[in-house]
Amino acid sequence: MKISWLVAFVFILFSCITGNNPALCINVPEQPISDSLENALKNTHSPKDKISTLYELTKAYYGSSELTKALETSNTLLEQISKHGTKTDSAKCFRLTGLIYLKMAWYDKSLENFMKSQQLFHDAGDTTMQARVLMNIGIVHDLMGNKPMSLSYYNKALDYFKKKNDEAGKADCELNIAIILTKQNKYENACENLISAAGFYEKTGNASSLTAAYINLGLTYKKMGNYPLTIDYLNKAYKICEKTQDQGHLCYYHLNMGEIMLELHKPDQARYHLFKAEELAKKSDSKGLEALAYEFLSDYNAAKKNYESAYSYLIKSKQINDSILNAETTEKVNQIQYHYEIAKREADNNKLVKQNLNKELQLSKQNLFLYILSVILIFIAVLVVFLVNQNRVKRQANLQLEAQNDLIESQRDELIKLNASKDKFLSILAHDIRNPLSSIFSISDILVSDYYSLTDNEKKVFTKDIHTLSENLFEIINTLLTWSTSQGGILAYSPKSFLFAKLCSKSMSTLQTVAKQKDITLVNNADESLCVMADENMIYSVLQNLLNNAIKFSFPGSEIRIETRQIDGHASVSVIDSGIGLSPESQAKLFQYDKHFLSKGTAGEAGTGLGLILCKDFAEKNGGTIRVESELNKGSTFVFTVPVATAEN
Repeated sequence: MKISWLVAFVFILFSCITGNNPALCINVPEQPISDSLENALKNTHSPKDKISTLYELTKAYYGSSELTKALETSNTLLEQISKHGTKTDSAKCFRLTGLIYLKMAWYDKSLENFMKSQQLFHDAGDTTMQARVLMNIGIVHDLMGNKPMSLSYYNKALDYFKKKNDEAGKADCELNIAIILTKQNKYENACENLISAAGFYEKTGNASSLTAAYINLGLTYKKMGNYPLTIDYLNKAYKICEKTQDQGHLCYYHLNMGEIMLELHKPDQARYHLFKAEELAKKSDSKGLEALAYEFLSDYNAAKKNYESAYSYLIKSKQINDSILNAETTEKVNQIQYHYEIAKREADNNKLVKQNLNKELQLSKQNLFLYILSVILIFIAVLVVFLVNQNRVKRQANLQLEAQNDLIESQRDELIKLNASKDKFLSILAHDIRNPLSSIFSISDILVSDYYSLTDNEKKVFTKDIHTLSENLFEIINTLLTWSTSQGGILAYSPKSFLFAKLCSKSMSTLQTVAKQKDITLVNNADESLCVMADENMIYSVLQNLLNNAIKFSFPGSEIRIETRQIDGHASVSVIDSGIGLSPESQAKLFQYDKHFLSKGTAGEAGTGLGLILCKDFAEKNGGTIRVESELNKGSTFVFTVPVATAEN
């Protein structure tokens, strides 16, 4: 029978149009979800959630073949999308509506919705979904008898899928192209396409599409006269349908098996399948399937020579097919009637237009006056807003200027205080320099005037005193020079990453001779893997000053240690001695410009505190801090921090 391939084609249509997109899967679950979705819709308030729920509910109705409800819900969905949805939401809705009309065999409506969906997916840049809709359009053209146009759309879709390397889409196209090949009597090529597609569907677990491939393989083999393979593939499809409870596909299975049993002259078996198909077609609300079931039942009764029943079923089939065609005709008549009523209304309104012309002229004059008045008022309002805004801007500018003046005044006061502190510091420093110079002058004067009267021992003592005073003076001047260079910006800050333990070893090596003179041991406990980011020369100067001070104020035979640890991205460096220590009063004078701090080392070495001021300056320039922990007669620990080197810095 010629009708059998149409059955197969419609079957493949509903299986392949969804592809691998789970959002449009038409398999019916074991438990219907429409009830739960209807309840969810009642409790949904967000526009976005409402669109999502309506979409899922439409799919559920479509999947369970409740097509009237599906169409009503899709119309509600489209209204909601027009208010709150996106272009992609509209594209998906038009596609789903096209599928519903296609299942109802309203091909014009189906094509209209698919064309809208294809354009919207194109505008949204979703080429994968655009290709699937192109394949849907190809299916509609095939059903309407336009095979060249159908094949053209299939090939367009196939090109998209190949570019995207979309195996699922390619398989669906192969399935549809196989339909065309079969109609062109190219059965072997059709079978190759179907077997290839079935292999992919089986691998990916796409039960619905695999069912379609099996049924179409069976019907292709039927065209080739191979009935055993035909029945084998149809039964494979039936097992999947039973498992998934796919009512639509089960209907197609029974229709095709009924036709085959009639051709094999097995009317009793045909009767079972055809009555089952009729039952499922009525449940699915698909007029096309119901018409096919009645046509096959007519053939069955004719084969049984029950011509009255055969004629009755044939009439039912014709009536349903006519109703499908008449539905579109009725809609066109309604549109013509609608336009006629509009035209009639316009003619009636012309009389009212003439009667109201004078009133409208009067109203137009009034409206012109109101328009001019509105423009003037708007201009005044804009001018007021502009002036208010200008006043606000000026007020903000004045506030900013006052804030800047306050900041400048505060900085000026701070600068005055700082300069006063530095002046006092320089005064103290001048006093510290004058004292050793005065002593050197006095001692050298004695040596010059009484050189021959002095004993050798006295000469040796005076010479040693001059040497010690000169060393202290040199240390003061050298530290002062480094500090002034730093303060004047001459000493550039040049940070780099380096191993801190290596710098400690270098500093200790420089001071090793001085430490040995007092029998003091220098111990480097710094972490050998610690890498810091700082100006190496500045940190070296800090270490030199702190170690030199520790040697100065440590007892002979004692030990000085350097220890490190990491805290919050900084290396904490401790220079620890067990020397004479510092009282709280002395600690308060350290690191201050305006505090005069003088102390003597364990061997009588002089100290001014200038080196610690330099240490504080260098530590802060490198993003760190410095502090002291000390107890009188128990020793001191000077701690400074420096940034740890990381991948970022």
